[in-house]
Parts: sequence; C-alpha cells; structure tokens
Amino acid sequence: MNKRRVLAITGIRSEYYLQRPIFQAIADRPELELELVATGAHLSPLHGYSVKEIEADGFPVAERVESLLYSDRDAGRIKGAALQLQVLAHIVDSRRPDWLLAAGDREETISLALCGAYMNVATAHYSAGDRVVGNVDDTVRHAVSSMAHLLLTTHEEARERLIRAGQEEWRVHNVGHAGLDRIRCAPKLDSRALAAVLNVEKIQEPYLVIVQHPISSEIEDSGLAMRETLMAVSELGLQAFVSYPNSDPGSQGIINEVLGFGSSPNFHVFQNIPDVAFVNLLRGAAVLVGNSSLGIQEAPFLGLPVVNVGQRQSARHHAENVFFVPHDRKRIASQVRSILEDDSVRERARGCSNPFGDGHTGERVATLLASVPLDKKLLNKDLTF
Repeated sequence: MNKRRVLAITGIRSEYYLQRPIFQAIADRPELELELVATGAHLSPLHGYSVKEIEADGFPVAERVESLLYSDRDAGRIKGAALQLQVLAHIVDSRRPDWLLAAGDREETISLALCGAYMNVATAHYSAGDRVVGNVDDTVRHAVSSMAHLLLTTHEEARERLIRAGQEEWRVHNVGHAGLDRIRCAPKLDSRALAAVLNVEKIQEPYLVIVQHPISSEIEDSGLAMRETLMAVSELGLQAFVSYPNSDPGSQGIINEVLGFGSSPNFHVFQNIPDVAFVNLLRGAAVLVGNSSLGIQEAPFLGLPVVNVGQRQSARHHAENVFFVPHDRKRIASQVRSILEDDSVRERARGCSNPFGDGHTGERVATLLASVPLDKKLLNKDLTF
C-alpha cells in the first residue's frame, strides 16, 4: 500500500501544542506518513528552542528552516516569511508530498500555502474561517483559505462563513478544535505534583493564569497594555502564573513589563510552561486573563472564565465564558472580582456552551487526509465571489 505523505509545518510552541493531536493521529494512520518542518520560534533559544520538545514527542523533524529575525519591528516578520518561502519552495519541490498541512494564520502558514498553490500540491488549511479583527493574522488566514484545497474549520460558524465567501461546500469540513484533544488527553496532576513541575512552593487557590500577546495594529502600545493587565492583577493580591508572549512584533515590550513584575512573590513568570503542567494550570485556574485564543477556543471545554483584554479576539466566535474589557486596570480588576465573588457570573462560565467539538479533532483530520480523492477536481479551485 502506498502511503500518502503529509508535509506539515509548525513555527511556534503554542500552535504546535494545538497541532500535536493532529500530528499524532496522522502518524497513527497506516495510510499516512507524516513529515514535519520546524521553523520560526521553535529554533530560537530566546523562545526555549522548542524543537527539542517536538523531537521528544517522537515526531520526525524532516527539515528545519531558520527564519526568526531578532527584531521587534513589523518589517521583521515579513522578512522572516520571505526566508521561509525561499527554503520551503525547495523542500516542497524536492519532496513532492501528497498533502501540505498548514494551520492557522501565521507567516509559515501562508508560505506553505503559496508553495502548494504554485506547485499544484494539495493543501489542507486547518483552523480556516476564523476571525481576528485588528490583526494581520486575519488577512493571512483568509488568504491561505483562498489558496488551499481542503478547508478544516474549528466550529460551524466558520464553515458557513467560508461557504458564503465563495468556497465550494464539499471542500469545507467542521472538524472541531484540536486544543480540546490536547486537554482531553493530558494526564491530571494534583496540586503538589503541579507545584513541583513548576518549581513553586505551593499552588494557592484561587489563582490566575495570564497569557497576553501583542497585536499587529498596536505594536507600540503592547508594553503599556501589558502593564495595565499586570497592575490590575497585582491589586487583587492573588497568585498569578504568567507566560511569555509569542514571538510577534511588540513582544519585547510585553516581556519587559512581565520581568518587572517577576520579583513580586505573587507572580510566577515562565518563558515556557511544560504542556501537561499548563493544561493542569488551566484546569484549576479561577480566571484566565489576557488575549490568547485559548481563552476563546479551549477554555469553554473546561468551563474556565476568561477576561479578554483589548481588541484581540474581540470579533471571534466565542462562548459565554468570555468577558471582554478594554486595556484599563480598573475594568480588568473589576471583572475578575465579579467572576470570583458573584456566583451567577461564575456559573455563566462554568455552564457555557462549547462550539468547538468533542476532543477528537485529530482523528477527523487524519481520516479526511487519508480518504479525500487527490484528483483534478480537488486541485482546480472554483471560487465564486
């Protein structure tokens, strides 16, 4: 039996954790063979050199593409994408896989999709159809969907949006969010084990988790925005676990603010939180604060209340667990207090709907990659605008 070769790409720790269940499901299918390209922040010591974690998980890293420039400017990201595209073109040309798998909305995603479009290689776009208003990622995501041949959405509204935008209905499949697979499969740690992994003396409930990233339209204000969040949390006097931001422009301003609060006894700052520990932190957290997509897409599965700060994620499809506030320390602190002190507010989050699936996304993606006919109908797209 000839296996279908799937060439996938990953560029950053958080996105890898979401794709990992898909990679595992592909690796488990006898009809499929996974080849993985690691790029971007995975190869950066500043971001924990997380390619080692990919290898530790047992996935073969077929190629490494150095592309992350040491820059905090908007131009740095597109220059990195140009480096990626040049090398990826050679990789795809030499390997000629049956499928390219591109996920989300980052520069490695559009670089790989461009290779598929120009070289006539079937491309699947996972997490197609979402919205992230105010960020370049939104534009990138929809451009990738226009080039891709198979569109995999995380919820039904995204599937319907793509069809309204002119995508042929048979190409678009709602497979759910793979982050739920990650949560479902992660082993449970008690508070003592969790504290040991995180190297903290004790887990003190209620505690908060803070994950905040820059937004491309507000790069210069990223540090000030993070300061408002950290000041709000410090006023509450609760234990807080703070993760470094992603590698996008504006991240250095956030890191500078985070390090300034690192000496506080209530704040625990992490460049990289091990995945199982992070999932268990979320399981026990009272509130998630910041603007990460995990608050929108994964937190409903846990019934975890989320205070989403600022414009990032504001137009995204979400459940009742998310409370949107501006970059204002008083509003942030007030919303967190409301969740902690008001049973009805807390129950709204705990009893929220979950539009993002059942934790078996990886299996659905692998099944589609193994079964969708690789023919001219798939490769010849007909977009009706």
